[in-house]
Amino acid sequence: MKRITSILIIIVFTISLVGCSEAKKELNELAVVLAIGFDLTEDNKYLTTVQILNSQSDSSGSMNGQNKGGQQISSDVLVYNMVGNTPHDAISKLSIKLGKNLFFSHSKYTVIGNDLAKSGLNLLVDSLLRHTDAREDNILLVTMGKASDIISTVTSENKIPANVVESLIKLQRNYGYMPVISRLNFANALYNKTSAPILGVINLQKDTISNIFNLSGTAVFNKDKLTGFMDKYQTRGMQWIRGEVKTGTILVRLPDNKIINFEILTAKSKIKPIIKDSALIMEVNINEEGNIREMTENLDPMKDYTVMDKLSNLQSEAIAKEAKLAVYAAQKQFKSDIFDFSGVIKRDNPNYWNKIEKNWDSIFPNIKVKINVNSSVKRPGLISKPIK
Repeated sequence: MKRITSILIIIVFTISLVGCSEAKKELNELAVVLAIGFDLTEDNKYLTTVQILNSQSDSSGSMNGQNKGGQQISSDVLVYNMVGNTPHDAISKLSIKLGKNLFFSHSKYTVIGNDLAKSGLNLLVDSLLRHTDAREDNILLVTMGKASDIISTVTSENKIPANVVESLIKLQRNYGYMPVISRLNFANALYNKTSAPILGVINLQKDTISNIFNLSGTAVFNKDKLTGFMDKYQTRGMQWIRGEVKTGTILVRLPDNKIINFEILTAKSKIKPIIKDSALIMEVNINEEGNIREMTENLDPMKDYTVMDKLSNLQSEAIAKEAKLAVYAAQKQFKSDIFDFSGVIKRDNPNYWNKIEKNWDSIFPNIKVKINVNSSVKRPGLISKPIK
């Protein structure tokens, strides 16, 4: 309920500050959209699903909007859907049905269904960017199923599902198991004809208690059409190369079921194009620092100074393995530049880029990518050797 009150206060305050007539609409004439999803129907129309704040629910949780076809998923949220010939057509029809203007400024993410992503997103992205109250930093996500299922699902964690997804998105900005791409960044990637657009992936994971949102993996596009998915390990490999991993853990499994789990403290990467004997080499240098968080291997850094070097090498090998998984997927599976190597070459050596730009799609799958990882373990923790 605090969340609802905060949003309403912000809206009222915004209305009081802005002088234009559009912004002065009464609060009860607005439907505050928390999340929105788009699917493609069997007859190639757009199914739009919105998660709307139920600002008029009473203490008993009654839903004043149910008589207009809204689905009650919690006492705080209503879900509506509408089919239209275009995204805006569906939104306009839904607004007429509700008798309210849809207010998108508090919507933090948009979910795109699998079938729609495969068919192409140019029209959808164009429509989203033209909405005057839509946020450019709104995050785009692809689901392997239907967007309507994601938008209409509630978990036991929070009465407002959009809050749960928003928190998971914030975590993934640093953990690297899913790229966090805004609608503006995706549009810029579509304009760039040499780098492959990518989006994060959201799916539903059911356990014995409730539904859980699972945000991991990458949706890879060829122009505006979805071509396939990378799993979370390939994705973090991509994010190591792109310099987007900031925290998390690195689990190393050793013989005899021994493990070492490292905590990532800092990580950076630098990509450098090298021309050697007329051949292009992309050199990726990854620097990472970590701590030991868990260990069952019989090693004692306090007694043997070489142990820290051995552990650092294990970290480096694990990071390099993930990065190589991503390179293989990009070059052999998708044949798409998901790392924006083209942008790096263009900035570093524009003359060379001008020579190869037209043939980049055929050049990228065959270039040599050299992965260099320099990891260091800073501290073993409060204990040195493992407990037996």
